[in-house]
Amino acid sequence: MWTNLTPEQTRWLDVANRVAAEIKSSDRSYEKDARFTYENFELLREAGLLTLAVPKAYGGASDETGNANFLCYIVTEAISRACTTTGWNLIIHYHQCGAVARLGNEEQKSRILADVARNGAIMGSLGSEINHQEGKAGKDVKSGLFFNAGMQPVKGGFLANASKHFCSNGPVAKYLLYWSLAPGLESSRVGLALSIVEQGSEGLEWQENGWDHMIGLRGTVSWSASLKDVFIPWKNVLGEPGDFITKDPYTLELSQSFHLIGCANAAFDCVLEALRHRPFLRKEEGLMVEVGHMASLIQSSVGSSTHANRLWEAEEYSKAAQASLSAHHSAREVALYVATKAFDLIGTRALLDTSRLEMIWRDARTASLHTRDSQLSKLVADAIVDGSYQPKQKYGDVGGVKTWDELGLRHVEAQAG
Repeated sequence: MWTNLTPEQTRWLDVANRVAAEIKSSDRSYEKDARFTYENFELLREAGLLTLAVPKAYGGASDETGNANFLCYIVTEAISRACTTTGWNLIIHYHQCGAVARLGNEEQKSRILADVARNGAIMGSLGSEINHQEGKAGKDVKSGLFFNAGMQPVKGGFLANASKHFCSNGPVAKYLLYWSLAPGLESSRVGLALSIVEQGSEGLEWQENGWDHMIGLRGTVSWSASLKDVFIPWKNVLGEPGDFITKDPYTLELSQSFHLIGCANAAFDCVLEALRHRPFLRKEEGLMVEVGHMASLIQSSVGSSTHANRLWEAEEYSKAAQASLSAHHSAREVALYVATKAFDLIGTRALLDTSRLEMIWRDARTASLHTRDSQLSKLVADAIVDGSYQPKQKYGDVGGVKTWDELGLRHVEAQAG
C-alpha cells in the first residue's frame, strides 16, 4: 500500500506486520474487560516498536521530529489494522514521545526518551478537562483549546491541581504529559505549558469513572485523574509557556488519519474474509461493486494522508496543517462508511461478538468523535476562502506569549540548588 519506502522504513514495517499478525489472532478479553492492551503492548515492546517516536540519538529510530514522521504513521496503520484499540494506544504513546523530542531539553530527552528506548516505558496524557459524565460544557468554550489546570510556583518547581479526563494510557504510563496554564496567564493561547508528571507521584489519583460503560476503545483505559498538590520539579517542565503553540508542528490529526485508515482496512479485511469463505457471495453483482467502491475509498484516503505527510516533510507547515485536516476528514468518513457497510455485505454473522467487525465499528465510531469534524472542516473552508492557513490557527492569536523569565519565575529554579 505504501510506495517509495526507505530500506529502514521497509524493515520496520515488516516487523510491524509480523507483530500485527500475532495481535490479530490474540485473545480480545482486554476489550470485554475494559483493561489495557498489556499483552499486545508487550509484543510491541519486544519488537522495538515503542521506540519509533524516539530520536536515534536517544536509542530510538526517529529523527528529531519524534512521532511526526512517516514511519510512525505506517506502523500505526499496520497495528490498527490488527487491533483498532492497540493502534490508538500506540499513537497516544507516540505523541507524548514526540512532544518531549521536540520541546524537551537535552537532559529531559536523555532521561525520559532513553527510558522509553531502553526499557519500553509507556507515555500517556493528562490533557482533556472535558468530563464525559457531565451533561453540559464548562463556561470557557470560546477557544478550540483551553485549560484551567494550574501550576502554583513553589521552591524547586510547581504544585499541580487539576481534574483531567479521557487520559489515554493514563493509569499504565510511566510518564504523563500534563497540560496546564502557566501562573499569571489566563488563556491557553499565551500560557499553555507542558510538563511531565511521573506515575506514582503523591497526590495523583485515578478514577475508572465509568470507563467500563464506554462502547468503544475500551482497552485505552482513558480514565479520569485527580491532581492534588502534585509536585512537578523544574526538570520536568518542557520549554517555555506557549512553545507548543508557537514552535511545535501539531500533527495529531494526521496520526489519527492513519489510525482511521487502519480501522477501514480492518473492516475491509472482514469483508474479504467473508468473500473467501463464502464464494457464492461473489455472484451478487451489487455486492461486488460495493467491494470495489470500498477499495477505491480507502485508496483515496491513503493518498490524502500521504500527501499531507509529504507537505510536512517539505516543511510547508501551513499547507501541511491544512492538508492534515482534510486527510483526517477523509479518513474519518471512509472508516465509518466501510465499517458500517461491511455489516450489509457480511450479513448477520457480523453481529456475533466473535466477529472482529463489531469491535472495529465501535472503535472507529469512538475514535471519530475525538475531534469535532464540523469544526475542522470549517477551518478548511475558511482557509480555502481566505487563501491562507496557520498551523495553530485553531488556537487563536499567539501574541503576548511570555517566557518563564518574563513571568519572574525562573529564580525559583535557582532556589532548588
